[in-house]
Amino acid sequence: MFQSLLSLRAVKSNTNYIFPTVNPKEDGPDCQRDCADCTVHFPSKVKIETSKPLYGKTKEFHCHVLVATGRSDWNQHAEQEKGSLMEAFDQSAYKSRHGRIMVSASNLQPADNDDTADNQTMDKGTTVLLLPSFTFVDSVTNNDVQELIDSFIDAPQSQSQSGTNPPSTEQQIVRSRLTSRPCAYEYVILLCSHKRRDARCGITAPLIKKELERHLRPRGLYRDANDERPGGVGIFFVSHVGGHKFSANVLIYRKKEQQMIWLARVKPEHCEGVVNYTLLQGKVVHPETQLRGGFDRQRRLTSW
Repeated sequence: MFQSLLSLRAVKSNTNYIFPTVNPKEDGPDCQRDCADCTVHFPSKVKIETSKPLYGKTKEFHCHVLVATGRSDWNQHAEQEKGSLMEAFDQSAYKSRHGRIMVSASNLQPADNDDTADNQTMDKGTTVLLLPSFTFVDSVTNNDVQELIDSFIDAPQSQSQSGTNPPSTEQQIVRSRLTSRPCAYEYVILLCSHKRRDARCGITAPLIKKELERHLRPRGLYRDANDERPGGVGIFFVSHVGGHKFSANVLIYRKKEQQMIWLARVKPEHCEGVVNYTLLQGKVVHPETQLRGGFDRQRRLTSW
């Protein structure tokens, strides 16, 4: 234990994080204080690893694809669900020229949801949300993996990097039968809820979501699945992202800033600080024990 504490102190003193941290002189004396009036708590049976340093230990990726399944739990390996878009991505030989794509099953509902997302077929397809571009693409079938990558993941990013504006939806439709639409949220929070992979994720994710909602609602920021008002925060459950022993894993996407901030070991008492500082200001409250990494596209910084 003593050695673990020393290692964490070393991380705190020597690491240059890509995201700013809260400062009592700027953010007030209570900025590092955890919430004292939480309405929920983790059960005592939830055991979380607390000694290992986290920062910079995640795998590199440049795009996150959320597959709409309408469920919050999946097979132990979501990419092995027969006939799913997750399986199609996993087995596809087509890769993005910009690097690794993270594919997650999610509880998002398909846009054309006349029954349930479980009825995804090769012909009908499902909806995906692309992050950090905040773009929905509808009716994506298992045969569309290459087209999705070419027309909505690689092409917009390559044009943006060359200094020109990203293609409009109309321009994309010309070269692709797939149709896209902007995601109206200003922020998206992802919580790993993959219970069949690790029970801790299935237990902690709903509790974190409930506490986040409690702090978002008074600000008028929370958006449920049927709330189409622009702006606000969408919170979604996703499949295994890695590091379930560090539950709860919380990935925060900030649209305007083109950032992804990945936190771990988040408990209900941390949610107030997550909302007030990390979500809204891009500052991390407990980087030495909770920050796993992320990226900042505007400043061209990553933690990989």
